[in-house]
Order: sequence, then structure tokens, then C-alpha cells
Amino acid sequence: MIKIELEFGIREKTIIIPIAIGAAVVALSIIFVGDVAVIGNSIIIAMFIAIVPFFLYRYSKYAWLKSLERQFPNFIRDLADSKRSGITLEMAITMSAKTNYGKLSSEIKTMSNKLSWGVSFLRVLEIFEKRVKDSASILEVLHIIKESYKSGGNVVATLDSAARNMNMLREADEERKSVTSEHVMITYGIFFLFLGIVIMIIFILVPMLGGPDIEEESELGTDFIMQTFTNPCSDLLIIFPCGLFRLTCQMLDVDSESLGCYYISLFFYVLLIQGLSSGLIAGQLGENSVIAGTKHSLIMVSIAVFVFIFLAKLGLFPG
Repeated sequence: MIKIELEFGIREKTIIIPIAIGAAVVALSIIFVGDVAVIGNSIIIAMFIAIVPFFLYRYSKYAWLKSLERQFPNFIRDLADSKRSGITLEMAITMSAKTNYGKLSSEIKTMSNKLSWGVSFLRVLEIFEKRVKDSASILEVLHIIKESYKSGGNVVATLDSAARNMNMLREADEERKSVTSEHVMITYGIFFLFLGIVIMIIFILVPMLGGPDIEEESELGTDFIMQTFTNPCSDLLIIFPCGLFRLTCQMLDVDSESLGCYYISLFFYVLLIQGLSSGLIAGQLGENSVIAGTKHSLIMVSIAVFVFIFLAKLGLFPG
């Protein structure tokens, strides 16, 4: 129970402390600098400070559960062998606590300690269930063990069957990963292709749209061919998206009233959304988990932000 409360405390700290630090960064930039561009950059930094630790915490917990799932069939099979020799499940867990199961070993030692303190076997399993509540495969096996233990059935056969089924599922999952790994690479390729297209549009199409009117002389007079485009937000005071776009342009050192500002900001946020979505899809394809996709999302979003800030610092964006 202590470990469960400790983990809950860590989760809360992972959320509250980064948000507080991010808010402090923004507040300090407002108080001591006051420049809009600096404040905009500090907001981006604050967002990374607030979001990245929580994503890393979630992914580390996901990786921890996956490591437990890889070793859990071996643990169940050892319990079946010990039970086959005539000892109880409680003693079998105590003996298994001396075996190295990777990250699962600490959980088994915790169960062994609780059993030595007089905690019932079913209660120990319930506490372990709370620790691994996000793993459907482990929860299913634990439920089968509890029911078999309470009913007094053939526990050995049940454990052997559960271990065999978990191994089959793990092998199928590894085979799926090998098949879908190329799809993950395709997702990255699509993101970088879209990034390149966005940059080309900003550098080539936007200056053309914001250039002088193109006219053609004919026998009947001057014929209109192309009219100069203007910033749709130039005469609007709405906060979203125009206010957000103006803040983004000031952050990137682009004239907030220019046509380039509108399209640079528009494609910047479209690219962020595309990177976030593509990363989550890559995680679902590669590891069958949206949480696993957070690492891909962070990589893609970070690349997009870095590229835009880098180009802005070089002064390459059209004004």
C-alpha cells in the first residue's frame, strides 16, 4: 500500500511541479523582460517543461509494464513447477523472490515480504493488481490464479496454461512489431515530407501571393490577372486564431500585419498538429499503444519548433 501511495505522489508531483516551473518561467519573462518575442519563446519553453515530464512519466510506466509482461510468464511457469513439487503457492512465491526476473523481481520480493508479515495470498494478489492495473494480460492471469486458488482446482495446469498463453501473445506482439516497423518509418517520412512542403510554400508561394498586382495590356485595355492577397487577420481583433497568430509572428520576428505572418503561423500550427497526430499513430502502429506514441510526438513536435525558430533566427522568413 505504501508503494501505491508513493507512486500516486510521484504522479502528482510530475504534473504540478513542471507546471509551476513553466508558469514561473513565463512570469519572470513578463516581469524582467517584457518583450513580446521573448515572452512567446518563454511560453513555448514553459509548455515543453510542463508537458514533457508527464509524457516521460507515462512512457516510463508503460515501458515498466512491458518489462513485467515479458518476465511474468517465466514467473508463472516457475510457480507451476514449485507447486508441482508439492509446496504451497505462498512458499513458491517466497522461493521465486530469490530468482532474477528483471524489474519483476522487486514486485515478487514485495509480495514475499507481505506474505511473511501474515498478509493472505489473495490480498497480496489484489495489491499487485493495483500496481499493474494498466496491463490487461497480467490482470487476466492474476484473475485466473485467484479463481483457481479459491476453487481448489488444478492450479498447476492453470498456471502452465496461463504461462503458455502469455508467451504466445508476446510472440504474436513481437511479430506484429517487426511487420509494422516499416509503417512507423513511413510515418516519419510523411512528416518530414510535409515539413519540406510547408517550408517551400512559405518561401516560394507566400512571396508570390503578397507581391504586386499582375496586369496585362490588351486591345480593350488593362485586364486583371492576379490580385495581391492580404492578411485575413489584419483588420480582425479576435484572439483566436488572429491574436495567437500575431503573438507567434512576434515570437518569430515576422511583421504581424503582413501576409507572411498569417501563413507562417497557420502552417506552423498545422505542422504541430500533424506531428502530434502522426506520433500517436506511429505508437499505435508500432507498439499498439497511443501512450507509446508520445515519444514519437515529442520528437516530431520538437523538430518542427526547432526548424521554425532556427529559420526565424536566420531571418529567412518573408515579412
